[in-house]
Amino acid sequence: MAGLILIEDDPRVRAAVRNLLSDVPSAPYTWLGEADSLAAARALCARVRPDVLLLDLELPDGRGEDLLREFRTAYPSCVALVLTVFADDGHVFEALRAGAVGYLLKEDIPARLRTSLNELAVGGSPMSPRIARRVLESFAAPRPLQATLTGREREVTELLARGLTYADVGVSLGITTNTVRTFIRSIYDKLQVESKTEAVLEALRLGLVAKR
Repeated sequence: MAGLILIEDDPRVRAAVRNLLSDVPSAPYTWLGEADSLAAARALCARVRPDVLLLDLELPDGRGEDLLREFRTAYPSCVALVLTVFADDGHVFEALRAGAVGYLLKEDIPARLRTSLNELAVGGSPMSPRIARRVLESFAAPRPLQATLTGREREVTELLARGLTYADVGVSLGITTNTVRTFIRSIYDKLQVESKTEAVLEALRLGLVAKR
C-alpha cells in the first residue's frame, strides 16, 4: 500500500483532505502525515519516505515546484499530485515540468480527490477538467509571441549552442557573467524551459537561432 503525505499551509484544506481520505474502504494509500511548509515537508519525507505526495504550489517558505524538482532526484519513485488554486499556464506547465504527474484544483478536491488517487495508483495522471483542457490546447495552439527572443538573447543562445560557458559567453559579448545569467533567465522564461540544453533545443526548433 502506498504511503501518502500532504503538504499544505492552509489548516482548513488539510482538515478537508484528511476527512475525505479517512475511513475509505480498500484505499490504495495509507496516511503518513502532513506538513505546512517546505522545511517541514523535507523533514517529514526524510523520516517516512512517501510514495505519494499531495502538495500546494505556494507555501510560506517557498514554491512547491522547487520541492518537486528536489524530490524527483531524492525520491524518484514518489509520484506527486498538485492541489492548488492556480489554473494559469505558468503554474500548470512549470509544475508538470518539475515532476508533477497530476494537477487538481482545490475547487475539485471534494468531488475528485479520491478518484484522482485511485488513478495515480494504476499509473494515471489525473487532472481537473479545466487543466486537462489547457494542456490539450497547448499542443494545438502555436507558441505565444513571447517566445520571440531579442537580438542579444539570440546571441547568448547561439553561443550556448556552441558549448561556451557562461563566463565565455560574457567575454565574447563584452558583458559580465551576472548579466549573462540575467539574459538566460529571460530566455528560460520565454521558451518555458529549465536548462541550457532545453533552451538551445527549443530555440533551434522554433527557428529563433540558426542551426550549425
